[in-house]
Amino acid sequence: MIKQRERMKGEKGMDRKDCFGSLKEISLNQSQTTNQARPECRSCEEIRDCLRYSKQLDEEEKEKDELNKQNMIAQIIDHSHIISNEIGSCLLEFLNRLYSSPLGAALFKNLLLFHEISPNSISSNLSIPISRALLDLLQGGKTEPGVPSPSQVTQQRGGLDQGIAFRIILFQRSFPKNPKANMGMIAYEVARTLASDDLAVKQILQILPDVDGNLFKKMDIDRRTNWFIGKWGFLEEFEALEKEMAAARLKDQLDKSFKV
Repeated sequence: MIKQRERMKGEKGMDRKDCFGSLKEISLNQSQTTNQARPECRSCEEIRDCLRYSKQLDEEEKEKDELNKQNMIAQIIDHSHIISNEIGSCLLEFLNRLYSSPLGAALFKNLLLFHEISPNSISSNLSIPISRALLDLLQGGKTEPGVPSPSQVTQQRGGLDQGIAFRIILFQRSFPKNPKANMGMIAYEVARTLASDDLAVKQILQILPDVDGNLFKKMDIDRRTNWFIGKWGFLEEFEALEKEMAAARLKDQLDKSFKV
């Protein structure tokens, strides 16, 4: 695709204008698009080639983003400790939706690791094997040929600070046959972890528009947690979690009243 792009830019021996490739197609909604063009584009003979070239650039960027997202998810799954298939499938769906969300860019500077503890365990431990792929990820290098490094992605998306923060999320309970509640639990724990950390807050602020950023600064931890859950698109899952927790509290109250 890169060779095709270079050929288009220099085909027929013509020197392209400096603005070649700046014509952008913007989606207005699910069914309508418009072109972001300059006034001089109306009389330009290269407008069709310019638009095709711009589309190729966008497609290449999307492919790189998807490769980097899948690589990050693979590292998280490989280095997390999950003991139940139910939580494992919920975690995989959660991560795919999380890194595809509008705030996914900031999360490339955070390595989220999940540790599921058996309900019957008195204590537990967490070991993190540092593989070559993980070491490359931490150093901002490429884990595979053709896969962009996290530092490259974050520089393209707003120049976030260098370095990756380990964030370990522990949970000891799950909700059998209720994947929505399980995803709501995972979303809540990740959101609370980021909302209560100064570095994570700074990373989020760097990619937010000024209006949203000013509102975010005024929020306390609970409001930031709920804000994250909404922005990631897990409100229904969080409601399912709240229902399960309310039912559990009611059961505990009934159990105590019967014992008395």
